[in-house]
Amino acid sequence: MGDNRNTGLGAPELASNEVLRSVAAGAATLSPGAHGDGVRALQEALGAIGHPMTADGSFGPKTRAAIVALQAAEGLPQTGIVDAATIAALDGRLAARRALPLDEALARAAGLSPEQVAALGRKSPAVQASAAPSRHDQAYFTDANRLPQVVPGAEPDPDSPPPAVDSAGDRPATTVSGALAADRSAHLDDVRRALGGDARALAALGRLLAAGRLHTGALLPNLGTLAGVRRDPRLVLEGGIDPHLVLAQAIRHVDNPLRVKQGAHHGTCGAGTMEYVLLRVDPAEFVRILDGITREAGEVTLRSGRVLRVPRNAILRDASGRVDIDRLLQSALMNHATAMSWIFDYDNPEDNASFWAALGGDSLIPLGNFTSLFQDIMGGSYTSVSSLLRSGASVADDVAGAIGRGEKVPILLKWNGGYHWVAAEKIERGADGTPASVILRNPVGSDSCQGTPPRAPLPEGCGRFRMKYADLAAHLDGATLRG
Repeated sequence: MGDNRNTGLGAPELASNEVLRSVAAGAATLSPGAHGDGVRALQEALGAIGHPMTADGSFGPKTRAAIVALQAAEGLPQTGIVDAATIAALDGRLAARRALPLDEALARAAGLSPEQVAALGRKSPAVQASAAPSRHDQAYFTDANRLPQVVPGAEPDPDSPPPAVDSAGDRPATTVSGALAADRSAHLDDVRRALGGDARALAALGRLLAAGRLHTGALLPNLGTLAGVRRDPRLVLEGGIDPHLVLAQAIRHVDNPLRVKQGAHHGTCGAGTMEYVLLRVDPAEFVRILDGITREAGEVTLRSGRVLRVPRNAILRDASGRVDIDRLLQSALMNHATAMSWIFDYDNPEDNASFWAALGGDSLIPLGNFTSLFQDIMGGSYTSVSSLLRSGASVADDVAGAIGRGEKVPILLKWNGGYHWVAAEKIERGADGTPASVILRNPVGSDSCQGTPPRAPLPEGCGRFRMKYADLAAHLDGATLRG
């Protein structure tokens, strides 16, 4: 007997019947007077394409008339006998009747109207072209030729809980602050439901709860909002980014900010450093900003009153090695901080803005632009200090003073013949009380500690390194400080 693998039947109501599989394989036919399950399945299929009849398993005049009508419509000999060509025509009619236009199928998946999906109107060359659509695609979409692209998969994202050794002392003590208030318990339940069975994100959420970080403040309510408000449908339609993924990555970043990466071959060290510092200093605000830029409007009002927007071309995944929320937020920050960004948008695939590209420049965020955006993000007043106007030792002393007040300080270092933003996190002092070394974090997410400035890796890795204080002063180009 034939089966649906060698007959090509796509309709399950035909392919599941042994008699009809045999007909499709050319090993049998069905004629008037036949009886049985094969005739019953045939009659049900004929009814589905517009020939209503009682599926009684008896091939009578009404069944024959429906077959003749099908054969006539398909240009086949009008024999009234069901052969391989006739069953193939019936299979095609079933597929066509069941098919949805592409816009309607996407709309149903995203909870939108077909008109809303059609209005998105995207065709991006940045996404890898696919091979010809499979038979299954063509059986489901009547306009499968409008599916020329495939969306890259999510960046591999291994579990990364906070390190057991934290050289900067950023790992919170594990304490339980009693039961959550009723309203907070409701938020926590919403977040857990939205995470589904994501064990790594649930484990990170459990660590936040055990450390007492969800008992007070805006972090848990903001996570509840992120879990409950619909994301921009373009995230899933264009980037394959499920809303659950945004929430899960946010929770795991809050649990361990050392997960943040700037992206390979991307000049987003300033944006990566800003993201990292925000996670360390105010994770609730990080979640609020991420919530805003991943909603349908793609924007959020910052504490300064200015609006941060995510560039459209940041939605598509790239080869930078970043998880989705790093790419989206860093691209938004780059776009906001780039000079003339009100005219020229930051281009994530090309890692530049056309203004800079035209000048042969690069996408590094200048010190003044960085400080302006950092002030927008963090709130309050910040200022730039630069070794162009003062000695490196003087600027380093200001950095040490800010760290002593509990700040995480973004600094711009002279780095292997260029410049690189990193976060200065801790000053280590000698026996006489003077600064001896500084602990910093490279937003790349790793550091081989080769080249200049001289430095050494720390046990937890993830981009953390130690530098002598004298080397900091010698290689410090500038910093952004509160006040």
